[in-house]
Amino acid sequence: MAHLVIGPLTRIFGHAYLRVEAEEGMSPGVRFSAFGYRGFEMMARGVHVDNLPPLVSRICGPDSLFHQAAACLAVEKALGMEAPPAARSLRELALWAQLFERHAVSLSVHGLPDLLFPSSDPGLRNLVSIYRVDEEVVRRLLSLKSLGTAVLRETGGSTVHGVNFRPGGVVRDLSAESRERLADRLRSGESLLLETARLVKLLLRRSEETVRRAGSIEGSFLAEHDPGGMGITGGGPALFTPGTEAEGPRPVEDLGERLREEPSSSGHVIYAGLEGTGALTVGPLARVNVNGRYGTPRADEELSELKETWGFPIRYPMVAHALRMLEMLHAWERMLELLREPSRGTLGETLNPGAGKAMVYIEAPEGGLVYGVELGEKGLVEKLSIVSPLQFNLRNLEKSLAEAFASVEKEGQERVSDVLHMVVRAYSPCVPCGVH
Repeated sequence: MAHLVIGPLTRIFGHAYLRVEAEEGMSPGVRFSAFGYRGFEMMARGVHVDNLPPLVSRICGPDSLFHQAAACLAVEKALGMEAPPAARSLRELALWAQLFERHAVSLSVHGLPDLLFPSSDPGLRNLVSIYRVDEEVVRRLLSLKSLGTAVLRETGGSTVHGVNFRPGGVVRDLSAESRERLADRLRSGESLLLETARLVKLLLRRSEETVRRAGSIEGSFLAEHDPGGMGITGGGPALFTPGTEAEGPRPVEDLGERLREEPSSSGHVIYAGLEGTGALTVGPLARVNVNGRYGTPRADEELSELKETWGFPIRYPMVAHALRMLEMLHAWERMLELLREPSRGTLGETLNPGAGKAMVYIEAPEGGLVYGVELGEKGLVEKLSIVSPLQFNLRNLEKSLAEAFASVEKEGQERVSDVLHMVVRAYSPCVPCGVH
């Protein structure tokens, strides 16, 4: 058996490496290894529900508000309450802003260098090299990121580890002046968004051979299903299996009973899935395959062109780079819609701590995020369980890596490392969330 260790992996969120095991006459196996168990589920025991959102926020900076939102929703469900409409609207606005910012970073650092320089020296495939070749592209991406950051700062109370979410609602609203100022700033980025979306789609078409050699995904897709298009909180999770288009997505109403976790022998990221479904995919690919559309005009217009090029359902992991760009466009449209809504009503309900148990599913930037809580009589957390997007995606990530390895195995170690890195970055795994 031949062993090849590739690592540390570069241009990803966190630290990890790959272990390739290949034996003559047998299919190769590739394992994604990340170590560093952090114990947030243990740290949460005995914490009062008011302190749970700021605690779990520290799991991950780029996804901090999504952890806070999931914790708040789980606590509210366990206590049999719901945040008022004004609070739900402001939470959604903040989450779209963080998704927008996170995708802008992912596209800049993970995706664009691979799409612009797919065959160049890996040492040159980075943001600095792009800046040297085309300074305007980098300026455009940083300008886009700043749009999300501006909204995030106002709605979350901070650009990282926001302070505005609490169980029962939010702490403060946006003034009418702030809403108009943010809307004006977002509108100023419209041409940048559309130009960048078209650039990413063009680069994908130009790199078609690389996209196809990086593998495709089989099996089911799991995402929040909303009849109006892509959502991030509010709808329930649903499964879509290619070949069952006539049936449509199947709601997962028994998530708690079907959720399964299994340790990995190659790292601290635990495999997660649903009983009876096999390997699952979550994230941008899953969201578009489950919902079929985004539900906003500009994003849906760009998506129709992408479907013509890559088919539907979309199965290629590297196409997720373009889907992140389209999700940014959708987030931009949704943020403008939410900013137009006038401030209304109360921002929070009084919290009456007590015993309860609940599990919730929301969409984080890279896929489904599950929070389960059990509360004691005094509002203290007795048990917290978290399942992150990387856990759901891990089996299919390793399958995609094995498929890609088989396609380039005879082209030398450098090319193997190069292509496997591209596959990992297409999934944009968040290791801190995975080893929470």
